[in-house]
Amino acid sequence: MKRLIAILLLLPMAVGAEGTEEKVELPDLAADALVEKAGSKRGVRGLELSRAVPSRNGGKTMCGTTNAYNSSGNFVGLTYWEFTFNADGSEVERMRNVTGLNSNCYSARYKKY
Repeated sequence: MKRLIAILLLLPMAVGAEGTEEKVELPDLAADALVEKAGSKRGVRGLELSRAVPSRNGGKTMCGTTNAYNSSGNFVGLTYWEFTFNADGSEVERMRNVTGLNSNCYSARYKKY
């Protein structure tokens, strides 16, 4: 009898846990997209990200910067990135290098990732 009561009490928790997914945060999605583009974490140095702002597609847009190095390994400046997320914030729809382009990313405020 005690086992039946224990099972009945635990059943709602088990059923509720089945449908829950852990949501990945936008900064983590942006960092993963950059690592994938670079081929490894070593290719992404000095990553800083802005806050996410609403975009025209109903999703959000975020900017980022990474350190840029020449073939000799000397620091030559920053590379500016723009990330566009889908409407539910579950994936990066588009990532583009906006260095040298007219972009809001130049005036964004950044925090180290």
